[in-house]
Amino acid sequence: MIWRSSIASLWLLAAPAVAAAQAVDGGRGALRPYVHVLLAYAVVWILIVLWIWWIARKLSRLNNGHDE
Repeated sequence: MIWRSSIASLWLLAAPAVAAAQAVDGGRGALRPYVHVLLAYAVVWILIVLWIWWIARKLSRLNNGHDE
């Protein structure tokens, strides 16, 4: 469940950057100079999601009484 929602979130984050990168001239490529910023935000959000997943997994192990 978490994996599917993570993949969906990643796709939603990456979609604007992909659309901006594929835009052509004629007014539709207005975000093209900012593709690196959009990609940086996507990477940060991916790291945040992974960090939350890691914390949830650790808490789950603590609640179940497993040792590492």
